[in-house]
Amino acid sequence: MFRFLYPNEYISSVYEMTAEKIKALGIDTVVFDIDNTLVPYWVKVPDKKLMAYFSSLSKAGIRTAVLSNSKEERSKVFCAPVRMPYVYRAGKPGTKGFKKLMDKIDSVPERTLIMGDQIFTDVWCANRAGAYSVLVKQVSPKDELITAPKRPFEKIIIKMYLRYRRKNGGTYE
Repeated sequence: MFRFLYPNEYISSVYEMTAEKIKALGIDTVVFDIDNTLVPYWVKVPDKKLMAYFSSLSKAGIRTAVLSNSKEERSKVFCAPVRMPYVYRAGKPGTKGFKKLMDKIDSVPERTLIMGDQIFTDVWCANRAGAYSVLVKQVSPKDELITAPKRPFEKIIIKMYLRYRRKNGGTYE
């Protein structure tokens, strides 16, 4: 019933998606959400561990970019240290911002993975656009006011998803 909201994968951290795993999926582009996917919403720039992760993807020939519903300043400040392309106020789960980003970085949805912490924005956008969707557990229990009310509904969808995966041979817990 809600399978259009189910991610292709559900992981604890972005670091689980190694360059090797990404390449094995036939993916050459990874698009990240920022807030509560990569860092808590109050953290302005990537830390050394995150910078090293981005570098490992780049060295493997994997393009990275940011697709955020936040304001321009948030994306600009976060992406500047790693010179990562971005689209702000993307309108997720709509696909217009994603299409704009695909044009900007010369990529296609079929070879793109979208990684984010929200079902109703990141996963739904990826699924609508034909990209590979990866739901990441939020890095902080604190949410922005606009996100917090959606979390109880997301928990229901996640339970349904996990039950579906177990029933259909998946090993997700």
